[in-house]
Amino acid sequence: MIVVLDCSFCAALFLPHKKSAAVKDLFGKIADEEVMVPVQFWEEMTELLLAALGRGRFRHADVLEINRLLTMYHLGTDVSFSGDYTERILDLAGLYRISAVETAYLELAVRKKAALGTLSGALSAACEKAGIETLL
Repeated sequence: MIVVLDCSFCAALFLPHKKSAAVKDLFGKIADEEVMVPVQFWEEMTELLLAALGRGRFRHADVLEINRLLTMYHLGTDVSFSGDYTERILDLAGLYRISAVETAYLELAVRKKAALGTLSGALSAACEKAGIETLL
């Protein structure tokens, strides 16, 4: 099985969330699966870590350790872009009324016929409408 994970899902590993325990449990279960993220994931995660650092939730060393741990999960980064990609993003975003960033995860899951891990209500709803399995 191929699994696509979004930033909200992965952030629950180190930021408190009501579903953190379930996310941590699922990470153990998908250890042998092919796990993918769109390239935007890394920018999104960096923004999230910078915000947590700025709010004093973490020290700089903590943020570096979180990043190191994330890279240990061997998240396959999809970098296939083209005019077709932009058209698919525009079509899916319009159809499901979600942001371009959220649509990047949905597009990857659709293209790879993958399940998607997200804590976003809007993205979960779009997955349901698109027939994409969600992990939680």
